[in-house]
Amino acid sequence: MKWRRCERHLVRIDSVRPLVRTIAVLLSLVSAGTFAGAQDFQSWSELDFTASWKKVDLLIPLLARVDSSLPNPQLAATGVTADIPLHGHLTLTGGYLFAVVPQQSLDVHLPLIALSPTFRLHRFMLADRNRFEKLIGFGNSPVRYRNRFLLDAPFGTKERSHAFVDDEIIFNLTAGNWNQNRFQIGSGLQLTQRISLDVYYLRRNLSGHVSTQNVLGTALRINLKPWKERIASND
Repeated sequence: MKWRRCERHLVRIDSVRPLVRTIAVLLSLVSAGTFAGAQDFQSWSELDFTASWKKVDLLIPLLARVDSSLPNPQLAATGVTADIPLHGHLTLTGGYLFAVVPQQSLDVHLPLIALSPTFRLHRFMLADRNRFEKLIGFGNSPVRYRNRFLLDAPFGTKERSHAFVDDEIIFNLTAGNWNQNRFQIGSGLQLTQRISLDVYYLRRNLSGHVSTQNVLGTALRINLKPWKERIASND
C-alpha cells in the first residue's frame, strides 16, 4: 500500500498522538488476551525496503518473530516481491521468500504468487488478496492458499495516519484442510517523506490442539528512491 507524500520531513507531535493511543489500546488487547487464558504471546518485527521501477513496485522485507516463553528467535525471513498493476483494479504479485526456523533447524524456500482486487469506497480502501505459496523444506512442502480481506482508512493531519483491520484465512491445499486464521487490527503513521511505521495486534488461531497466539507487531517501511530519480540525482 502506498502512502501520500508528506510536505514536511518531520511529523508534528499532534500527528503522533493517534499512533500513541493506538499502541496503548493494542497493548491492552494483548494483555487481556494473554492473561485471560495462558495463551502464547509473540512479537513480530518487520523492516521493509520499497522501490519502484517503471510500473513495478518492489518490496524487500526483513522479518523476525520471538516468543515470550520459548527459545528465540522463532523465525527469521527475507526475500523480494514485485507488484504489477493489471487492467482495472487488479494487482499481480510474484516473489520469493527465504525463512529460517532455528528451533526446528529448518530452511524454508517460499515461492509465491497473488492476485489482489482493490476498491475504494469514499475514504476507505478495500482489498481482497488471493495468494498461493509453496513451503519447500517445511514438512512435506505443502502448497497453501491464503485469502486476506483488508479495510484501510486514512485519518489525521493531511491523512498522515491510517487505521486498518484485516482477516486472513489460510488453507493447506496439499492436506486439504484449514490451516490457520489471522485477525489483525492496527494503525500507522507517515514519519517522514520516505519512512512510515505500522503497529498492530494480531490474533492467530491454528489448526489442531494449539493454543491461540497473541501477537504485537511493528512494520517499519523505508521507501528508496526510484531508479530514474537516483540516476537524475547523480548527473
